[in-house]
Amino acid sequence: MTMKGKFIVFEGIDGSGKSSHARILAERMQREGVAVYRTAEPTDGPIGTLLRRYLKGELRADERAIATLFLADRLDHISAPGGLEETLLAGVNVVCDRYLYSSVAYNCASEGVDWVAELNRTAHHRLRPDLVVYLDLPVGVMEQRLQNRNFKEIYETVAYQTRVRERYLEAFDLFGDNVAMIDCNRAKAEVAEDVWHAVQRVLAQ
Repeated sequence: MTMKGKFIVFEGIDGSGKSSHARILAERMQREGVAVYRTAEPTDGPIGTLLRRYLKGELRADERAIATLFLADRLDHISAPGGLEETLLAGVNVVCDRYLYSSVAYNCASEGVDWVAELNRTAHHRLRPDLVVYLDLPVGVMEQRLQNRNFKEIYETVAYQTRVRERYLEAFDLFGDNVAMIDCNRAKAEVAEDVWHAVQRVLAQ
């Protein structure tokens, strides 16, 4: 299945600015007259809503079950009516805050990186990103950025996020996708400009 739009994914540890830069990119694409749809995972659907409650610590569950729920939410995101496949086939570019690399980075404590990566092969075969923008941030800076937030998710500790960053790099090696590593410990405008240059190259292909 050949997609007409480009699928652009933002990844990074907590506090790296994924949501902000996904929004900044989508707004710039709109200004440039480029058709774009911005979305995120977990989704706002029924499975994604359940996962968001888990991330806030409102629910407890076996991590293998959670990893499987993330995949279920992802597959629904891809192939449900009006989902990512339909959007891309219509020629609309998609900017997504988190994708399967987050599952490998965050959900592998019980079974390991290989198990979660293999679990997500189905989604990867179905929809492979044209570009993964990885916003690289020192974990110490993450801690400073998150101090002012009025809520904290279950994974937001220095020790855990250090492991998350290592697993992200493993995930990129395992899937072999086009990854732009961008230092986000700089002014937001500088980071946004680097993101835009990486995206321009993909849009031109």
